Amino acid sequence: MKRQKVFSNNEIKFLASMGLVMGFRELALSMLDPFITIYGKTLVGNTTFLCGLALGIYGLTNAAFQIPYGSLSDRIGRKPVILIGLIQLFIGLLLAGLTKNIYLFILARALQGSGAVTAIAYSWIGDNIEDSKKNRAMGIAGIIIALGALVAFVIGPILYNIMDVNSMFLWCSFFILVAILFINFSVEDSSHNQQRFISHKDGIAIKEIKILLKNKYIILLGICGFIFNFALSEMFFIVPDQLRKEIGVKNMWYVFLPAVILGIVIMNIGTMLSDNGYFTLATITAFFMLAFGFIALICSTLLATFIGTILIVSSFMCLTTVIPSSLNKFLDKNKRGAANGLFQTLAFSGFFTGSTVAGFVLEHNYMILIYMVPISLSIIGSLCINCIKSTAPSLIPSVDN
Repeated sequence: MKRQKVFSNNEIKFLASMGLVMGFRELALSMLDPFITIYGKTLVGNTTFLCGLALGIYGLTNAAFQIPYGSLSDRIGRKPVILIGLIQLFIGLLLAGLTKNIYLFILARALQGSGAVTAIAYSWIGDNIEDSKKNRAMGIAGIIIALGALVAFVIGPILYNIMDVNSMFLWCSFFILVAILFINFSVEDSSHNQQRFISHKDGIAIKEIKILLKNKYIILLGICGFIFNFALSEMFFIVPDQLRKEIGVKNMWYVFLPAVILGIVIMNIGTMLSDNGYFTLATITAFFMLAFGFIALICSTLLATFIGTILIVSSFMCLTTVIPSSLNKFLDKNKRGAANGLFQTLAFSGFFTGSTVAGFVLEHNYMILIYMVPISLSIIGSLCINCIKSTAPSLIPSVDN
């Protein structure tokens, strides 16, 4: 008996295309994340706080552009808005590779963040995949993205030995240029979506956002997104500096490689649990892993850093896949871009806040706070998930009526 395929050929082609594009994006960004603060300290005018701001401002501008771009994609289509965002990212990477000043570097990072296409990518997948397949689809895209991160964490420290960070930024801009060309010539927006997008009424975006802000389910998931992005940005501030002292920058991949590999395993387990009705179990477990990861980092030994990094990366990869896929199950197609934009705004606000807070507390020697804040937030995240369990999610009401 011939086994029936889970996805159609068109769905497979679309998922592969989106996964590859987002994988290129993840490769470009993840390759550089461990070196942002280290590189920032070599630039003219740097301080510990400004290095933290350079790492985190990406999250601030990403958050600021998520809702406008998500709403815009609901009206004019996913493809043109994703192309605009990728072009902004390309310019930001190019500028970062050419500057020698910390303030221009911060501006470059802000430009990179303004290319906010994460929500639109999730929405586009949600548009093209049936509800019953969404978790698997998000998981497949997540695996490809994770592979981009995996390759980045392996080759990043290796490239660091043969070229400076400026050159790495320039190479990453080339990867994004490839992604732009691929999206433009190889991925199509469906014609019925284009017609629907263009027919939206003027001013509808603001009305959509007001309705979405009243939806408890989206807000609670957005708070969870804030928390796990906050934790990830703090990890990128703490771990690279600890590893630089223990094993050297060129050997960071010894820690990040197994962390991403185990993260893929944990992400798949979390996806399967969520698909089988155990969303609460999967996400609360991930939040506790996040908390224990930062508890391990307090010890500051190589083994503790290794264990802590694995726990934090694994929990992040699980949460960043399971939570958005759960959200997209309950979104009306016409509101998916704006709703994902709101979620991603809250999520990327966490990335900005985490690294900025880390830079501030380190500059003022409040070391214990850099660990206690994400530990406390992880507990709050698990409480949010528990509240979600008692909240029956429903389709976002139409604003057209």
